Amino acid sequence: MIRGRQHAVGWANIATAYAATFAPLCAGTIDPLLDAARVGPGQRVLDVGAGTGELAVRAVARGARVTAVDPDAAMLELATAALSDGHVGLAGLPDLPFDDGAFEVVLANFVLNHVPDPWAGARELARATAPGGRVAATIWPSGQNTQSRLWAAVLEASGAVAPPSVRLPADRDFPRTREGLAGLLAGAGLRAVEARTVSWVHRTVPDALWHGAAAGVGGIGAVVTAQGEDVRDAMRSAYDRLVLPLVEDGELVLPTEALLAVGVR
Repeated sequence: MIRGRQHAVGWANIATAYAATFAPLCAGTIDPLLDAARVGPGQRVLDVGAGTGELAVRAVARGARVTAVDPDAAMLELATAALSDGHVGLAGLPDLPFDDGAFEVVLANFVLNHVPDPWAGARELARATAPGGRVAATIWPSGQNTQSRLWAAVLEASGAVAPPSVRLPADRDFPRTREGLAGLLAGAGLRAVEARTVSWVHRTVPDALWHGAAAGVGGIGAVVTAQGEDVRDAMRSAYDRLVLPLVEDGELVLPTEALLAVGVR
């Protein structure tokens, strides 16, 4: 078992809920991420923030030799169960227990938007990458997704008050835009950085996003769980009403997008 410092703030004890609700949404970027990083047979690949292990599983299916790490033990159990061929370990940014240049490809799917110091995290991704290797990462754009607008409307309709902002200090944060993500990777010393928007349609049961948030998943989960029972009930009622325009034949049809960037060490 690989071990390193753990940074799993906001994710401990919610792995099962994440796997059932938000993980399938986050999986929409997996194939574009693997394509951008040019993952192929025989490559040494590191998956940082492996979550349920789906990214690692698909990298293995392309013939890569995969190491997957996550800072949350419960998440790592899910990844271990999913990944029959590869190495797994308890570790996270910004301290990975690997030598400089240990991997030809380093991947971070929706990780840099959750760490306490994204700049240090990006530098660590680059450090673990061999010269000529590729780093590929995704993040959510700030407030631009259909789900972001849905949650904003739920908060307004229910009168929910978000807890005090947990925004990063200005010297650690970065703009959650294509340019901001590209600048983050370039600032880590990567060259030939390219960033783009990835769009897809996520399909699930109508109340999946609510159940994930109610379990405490992500930033919206922190908002939901901070409310009293009456406000949570009002939020649920607002969600059930506001999600209806996105439901087709009993299925939630959610157009969404993320930002993807790749750079060369």
